[in-house]
This record gives sequence, C-alpha cells and structure tokens, in this order.
Amino acid sequence: MKATGKMTICALMIGCFALGAASCGQKKEEAFDTALPVNFSLNGQGEYVNPLIYGQFIEHIETCIYDGIWAEKVLDRKFYYEVGDSGLSPWKTTESALVSSDAQTNLSGGHSAYIREGGDIYQGDISVEEKGYEGYFYCLSPEGCTITVSLESENGSAETTVAVSGGSQFTKYEYSLKGTYQTTEATFRLKVTDGEGRFDSLSLMPEDNYLGMRLDMLNELKKLNSPIYRWPGGNFLSGYDWRDGIGDRDRRPSRRNLNYMGQESDFASEEAMITSDIVNLKRLGFYGGIEPNDFGLDEFMAMCDYLGAEALMMVNTGLGTIEEAEQQVEYCNGSVSTEYGALRAQNGHEEPYNIRYWGVGNEMFGDWQLGHVPVSEYVNIHNSFVKAMKAKDPDILSIASGENSSTWSDSMFASCGDHMDFIAEHMYAQQDNTDVFAHLANMRTNIEYRIANHRQLLAKYPQYADVKIAFTEYAYDKATSASRLKDGMGIGVFLNAVINNSDVFELCCYSSTVNATQGCVTTEPFGAVTQGAGYVLGLYRDYVFDHRVQSNVRYSESLQLDVSVTRSEDGSTFAIAVVNPSEYAVKLTNAAFESAVSVERHTLTGDYYDSYNSTARSEMWTEHVENLKNVVAPAMSVSVFVVKVR
Repeated sequence: MKATGKMTICALMIGCFALGAASCGQKKEEAFDTALPVNFSLNGQGEYVNPLIYGQFIEHIETCIYDGIWAEKVLDRKFYYEVGDSGLSPWKTTESALVSSDAQTNLSGGHSAYIREGGDIYQGDISVEEKGYEGYFYCLSPEGCTITVSLESENGSAETTVAVSGGSQFTKYEYSLKGTYQTTEATFRLKVTDGEGRFDSLSLMPEDNYLGMRLDMLNELKKLNSPIYRWPGGNFLSGYDWRDGIGDRDRRPSRRNLNYMGQESDFASEEAMITSDIVNLKRLGFYGGIEPNDFGLDEFMAMCDYLGAEALMMVNTGLGTIEEAEQQVEYCNGSVSTEYGALRAQNGHEEPYNIRYWGVGNEMFGDWQLGHVPVSEYVNIHNSFVKAMKAKDPDILSIASGENSSTWSDSMFASCGDHMDFIAEHMYAQQDNTDVFAHLANMRTNIEYRIANHRQLLAKYPQYADVKIAFTEYAYDKATSASRLKDGMGIGVFLNAVINNSDVFELCCYSSTVNATQGCVTTEPFGAVTQGAGYVLGLYRDYVFDHRVQSNVRYSESLQLDVSVTRSEDGSTFAIAVVNPSEYAVKLTNAAFESAVSVERHTLTGDYYDSYNSTARSEMWTEHVENLKNVVAPAMSVSVFVVKVR
C-alpha cells in the first residue's frame, strides 16, 4: 500500500503556491479519515526525560566497525593468516614459489609477507570510486627493492611505483592512487619488480577518510544527533583486551574474536581449529572472526568527538581482570601524572577523556558469555571491579550487568546495590512479518514487562530507589534486513514507553548503530543511508522535550495509535509523539490544539511497512511541515508534533 500522507502534503504545497505568497501564512488543513482524542494536562509538572535515552551501541561484529565505520579497503592487512592459505587468508599470489609467510620477522605480531623479485600479493572485490586513495606499507629489505602498487579492473588501472631503501628495520612507505572509475570488482596488487623484502601492515583508504573513518557514514550519523555511544560490546567485550587497541595502529596485534571464533584452548589440535576457522569466516565474514584492532579506544573517542556525543565505556568482566579495568579507567580519566594517563598523553591525548558512564560486564548472566559464572560468584566479581575502578576515579557512574526477566537482577540488587549506580537491561523483540500491529505489540509488551519487573525490584529494595535502568541494547531479534519502516515504528513504541516511564530510565542504546542487527545507518560501497530506526531516533532526539506529561489516547482496535507527550521547560510548547501503524490518517483532538499558536509536524513515512532505503532508492522519507491547523498523523507513520500553546 502507498502511504496517503505524502500525497496529501504534496497537494497542500501545490495549493499553497497556487494561492500565492499572501495565503501561505494561513494554517494548512490536512485531510484525515477519523479522529481520536488525546488527553493530557497543560499544567502537569513533568517528570524529567533524560536525553540519553536516544543513545547508540556499536560492537566489533559483522560489518558494524570494519566495512562500516572504518574506511580500510584491504582485509587482513597485518597478515594474521599466512598468505595464500586456502579458506583463511584473503590474500592470494600469482606465483606461490615467490611468496612465503614469516611469523618470526614481523611488525604487528602476526606474519609478514616475504616476497621475492617477480612475486606479488593481491586481493579482489575492492570497491573503487572516482577519487584519490592514500596508502602505505611497511617493508624490511636489507638490499632495497622496487614495488609496484596498483588498483586494476576491466575499466582500467591506477598504478604507482615505490622505491624501498635498504635497511634492517621495517620502514613505512606511503603512496597514492587515483581512482578514475567506479567498480566493486577492482583488484589491489602489490608486486616486487626488483629485489625482495618482507611486508607488513599494508593500508589503502579513500583520501577523504576522517582519522580512518568513512566520512559519508559519519555525516549520516550526525543526522541521528545521538547523545551517547556504547562501546565495545556486546559479546565481543568478554574476550577483548582494550590495551590491544591503543598506541601505534600499525603495530597493534590482530586477534581472534574469541566469542565467535573460540579460544585456541577450545580445540583438540591446530587442524581442528583451522577447520573451524574456515567455517566461521565464511559465516561471519573476515572481520566477524578476526579483530585487527585498528579501531580502538582512542578512535572511538575521536568518533564521539566528531559526533558531539559522550561515551559509555564498557569493561570486560568475562576474561578480563581487575587490573585491566583499573588501567582502563586511569587511561581514560587519569591525569598525566599517572602511569596510564601518561600513556594516553603519549598516544596523542594529553587531556583526560573524563568518561562518566562505565558498563561493568556484558550479559554476564548468560552461559554463552566468556567467563560466565553463577550469580552467587559474579556479585563478588562485580563489587571488586567497581571498588577498584572507583578508587581510580570516584566520580564515574557504574552500570551493572542485569537481567530482570530472571532472578539475576534480584541478586544484583541484593548483593551489589551499594556498588551500582544503574543496572543494564537488554531486549530483542520478536518480529512479526505478517501483522504490523502484532509486530509493534511484541515490542510494547516486552518493554512494559521489563519496566514492571524493575518497579517490583525498586519496591523490594527501596534503599536503592535511585538505581535506574540503563537499557544498553534493544532492537528486533533475528534481523535479516535493514531496519524497515515498521521496525522504526516499533522503536517509536519503545521510546514512547520509556518516555512515559522516564522516572526509571537513565539511558538507552539502540543496537546497533551501523549495519549489523538492523543498523540505524547502513553502508554500501558508494554511500551510506539512514534506515527506519535511525529516522525515528533522530526525530525524537530533535523534537521531543525533556519533561513528560501524563497522557493517553482512546484505544481503537483498527488504529492502535501509540502516543507520548512531553513539554518544554517553561510549559509553553508541547511535543506529541505518535506512532500510527494504521492505513488511515488520524486527527488527534485536544482543547489545547484548538487555540494553539502554531503546530508543526515532523514525520517518518514510506511506501510500504517493509520499506527500507538504499543509495539507489528511498522507500522511506521524512516530512517537515509548519503552520498546520490540525494535529493529523498520516497513515503508516511516526510523527512528532510540536504544538506551541502560548
């Protein structure tokens, strides 16, 4: 079905131009199919709504970071696997006798590629645009050698020659290439035309990258205006050592993603591990299995700085140690007089990051989590971590790992209440791809269930009444497509429930920001686009106010509108957020609307419930309309109405 809202607005705009400029100041009338009253008081005090509920979550999984946020073009640039290793290494060679891998002499702890005269290494399926590319490699060549670096395709090639000086250490050599065509099937090749050498830490990035990140993706994220980002995980966290991701990027080691690839000790033999790796890399993609540590703590903070957001920093309580957590806090927040504060300064960041929010462990209630132990043991681990972390910085705010659909959160309140400022919850609602009303109801019942459980815990432990929920992951489960229009509607339902219960929420982080698990933004080889969840989070962030007002809308089986109401600090303006999943344009009535000074509508709608966007086609769009006469929610839409009453 086509949404009627877009056609109505177009007709109104045409009518306005036809009437002439003088008539455009008049309030615009929007067509509607039915009407429902929405009840709220103009005089309500308004519970505070923390803007941090519009937060985001990124994890080193699938293509969220690499092939998403990160701009690197070549895979396995530090040669974790031996070149040409069938099913494992993305690097191939034309003449295997001229190329070998050296695990003893390398730069980053993996292998180096030892290439003799006439030998080459290459990988295909590189996306190239009509713009410049910057690259470099490290080479150790006692006698010196000559290198040709190229991007090749059926449309032509770009090539440059680099002369490597003789020496006994790895030395960095830079080059640039000019893409003169657009393709997703270019081949990147490094060939030794004279001499021989060992190569490590190769790189190729578009010249318009921002500190290694895709600029098109960052600018799309700016539209979300998210106030906080959670990093680095997720299940990835429990096998991650944050220290691997700081310092010289080219000397950072590549590591196995332990949660998804398994630890080496899990396998009976090296052959068994290799067999498993081949299967997992095909299933997960290279970056789902191997972490190059190019995007680490300082890169994450640079991203937050670019986006004007603060950080929710996660600490590994799975395989991690208390000492690592102490060092992490000191690195982020310590002065240069401390050991790790000095290390941060050495890495280019003299001023402390002063991160306030710290997540202590991820889903530690789950037996799928590396380092999982029964809650009777974990409560002591949590308390020990928080005590040590706050000894480094007493001003940090800790978020405990919670799960209130079981007895886990109850035990955390009972034993850790004095050592947690907030408690995390995660939720992935079931999709319903046959009934949009059921699709939204699944989100609504899940979040309402979690809220009710938390209120019961607060009633049981009144001394911890200020321990609010940090909903650090939520989305729809088992996503196989980008976030669609109806998924965005579901996020609107989630946010309305959070706003209407803002007294028990500190923050929320949608899962996830880019690509994986219905990302707010999805990337393609030649662009980045916003999807359903991203549009809705951006609308709420930009137009919903910070004080909620008690409200309700009359229930209708055929409409099933979902509503929240907030007001400005001075009470002069209200924001009515409306999810309208029906196929009818619905007018909302309230006495305040009749005498409103002005009415604006900011809307996400689209062609179909399953609409999603690509660089080739926009099936969803936003509408921003001012000077309205009525509050009319278009069919198949999420809208925020800004109503000035005085």
